Formats: sequence, structure tokens, C-alpha cells
Amino acid sequence: MADKLDRIIGDYVNGRLEARIKSIESRYLYKQKVDNLGIRTAYSGGSEQLSHVINQEKLESDEEYLKLKEQLEILDFWFKPLIPDEKRVIELKYSGYAGLYWYQVMQYLDIEEIEDIGLKKAKTIFYKFRNDIYRQMQHCF
Repeated sequence: MADKLDRIIGDYVNGRLEARIKSIESRYLYKQKVDNLGIRTAYSGGSEQLSHVINQEKLESDEEYLKLKEQLEILDFWFKPLIPDEKRVIELKYSGYAGLYWYQVMQYLDIEEIEDIGLKKAKTIFYKFRNDIYRQMQHCF
């Protein structure tokens, strides 16, 4: 799992994609002006509402933010309608930073008593999902 698509899907499954989006939002929306003494200034020369609107416009024009939001929408569109067993296969395969090997995925499925999914079916679910996502996200790389 070394290519960019696998990293993006792994970030989505593990919640890192949403965390990056929230980080960018907080960078723009929750800025506090600091004067040269290191304390928050009482008057910054403009209104708080105006600076909030300006920061919101900057956020909406941030390329990284827009790219991450688009990736999140595409992945939500393809991941949320899956049945729980299929979701679990994909979550297990992409868990952590490097993902699990197939034998580990099968062990976790056995532990969780999801026995109607064999190795061949699990791989089919995984690669079908991955190929569907790849077609939709080619422009996002």
C-alpha cells in the first residue's frame, strides 16, 4: 500500500482526512491577533466580523482545503453505502499507517465472527472499492 490512492483511502478510513480538513479550518477561522508583547490585542484596526468574513473567503479559496473536501465527498459517496461487512474489510485492510496483511484481515474477521466472507471475497470487495475510487479520483492526485 504505497501509492497515493492507498494513502488517501487510509487517511479517510482512519479519520486523518477529516482531521486535516479541521486543521486547515482552524488555521483560518480561529486566528487571534497577537501584538508585539505576545498578548491578544484589544483593537486590531478592523472589526471581528469583517476579519471573520475575510478569513472565510481565504479558507474557501485554499487549494489544499478544496482538494481535501473533494476527496472527502468522493470517499463518503462510495464508502457510506457499503454494507457493514464490506466496510469492515476495507477498514481492516487500511487500518493504521501501513495497513494489515491479508492473513491479518482474515484473522480479525474470524475473531469478529464474520465468517461469510472468505479471502477471495474480501479481496474482491477491496479491489472493487479501490478501482471505483480510482476512477473518480484521478484528477485529485
